[in-house]
Amino acid sequence: MPQNFYELVWIFIIYAFIGWCTEVSYAALDTGKFVNRGFLNGPYCPIYGCGVVIVVTILTPLKDNLLILFVGSFFLTSVLEFITGFILERVFHNKWWDYSDKPINIKGYVCLKFSIYWGLACTFIMDILHPMIYKGITLLPYVVGVVLLVIFMGVFVVDCCITVSTILKFNKRLKVMDEMAVKIHRLSDEIGVNIYENVTGVIEKSEEFQENHAELLDKLSDTKEDIMELPAAAKDKIMETAEAAKDKIADTAESAKLTISENVMEAKNELAAKAAAITEKNAEWKKNQDAKKKEWEELVAEYNKMFAQKNAGFKRILKAFPDMKSLNQNETLQKYKNYFNIKQKIGNEKKNN
Repeated sequence: MPQNFYELVWIFIIYAFIGWCTEVSYAALDTGKFVNRGFLNGPYCPIYGCGVVIVVTILTPLKDNLLILFVGSFFLTSVLEFITGFILERVFHNKWWDYSDKPINIKGYVCLKFSIYWGLACTFIMDILHPMIYKGITLLPYVVGVVLLVIFMGVFVVDCCITVSTILKFNKRLKVMDEMAVKIHRLSDEIGVNIYENVTGVIEKSEEFQENHAELLDKLSDTKEDIMELPAAAKDKIMETAEAAKDKIADTAESAKLTISENVMEAKNELAAKAAAITEKNAEWKKNQDAKKKEWEELVAEYNKMFAQKNAGFKRILKAFPDMKSLNQNETLQKYKNYFNIKQKIGNEKKNN
């Protein structure tokens, strides 16, 4: 049983380091390479240190009864793991481990299998390991111990600040990239829709132009036929009215010619106006498309560039927590995992904290 705050802090530091060694050893056996499995950058896992401190402080008077020691360790570590997972998720909006695929779990934070493991581990620590470690703490010169604790805790606090800052920056980047991805998809859809509408419009205008053109040709043809018929009709009139009929035919022919000229000019002007309107609309559409395409290309370039910006801390966290899930930007988080070639282990059997 720790007698003072000095001994309590030493117990926390020592078991946080032992917990980190345990996690790293498991990762080495599982993956064949070194992986820093701690929440922090340094060689310590705070949840292990906190867990042993709680168990030692509360259960030392009951250590002679193995059953009570196991049951107490089982519940205390389960409560700690649940609270830790809950707080981390609420604070950082990420689920760092998930036991949802395990039988008898509570919201994925704890499960029966690992609670039993923690209970057995703490029973072993209390009966076998802790007496030796505690004796080593009491044999260490007090002044030396205080100096070492100040150094260790100073590094620990700095590490906590750096890690929290890294996670907050990572979440902020995930949010920005997620917003960019949505905008990229929207621009892509708009470009596709505009192309479809423009092509359809061109086809419709072409069909309308052909119909109008055919109609104008028919009108011109009818007018020409009318003119061609004029001389025959005029001959009949000439036989009856002579010189007056000739004058009338001349006037009628001249009037018909003027009408044809006016119709042709009007048709040309109408076609020219429509052609100019179509050209102007196409130019405006092309300008709009070019602007959207440029914006899309800039967004894609910036989106891809963000993957390569200051990724050391992000990569370490994702390696330590390969099954981590984001509550708000999980799709972007999965893209980051693919970028770093981090293989997610479904049903991960180790809690990475």
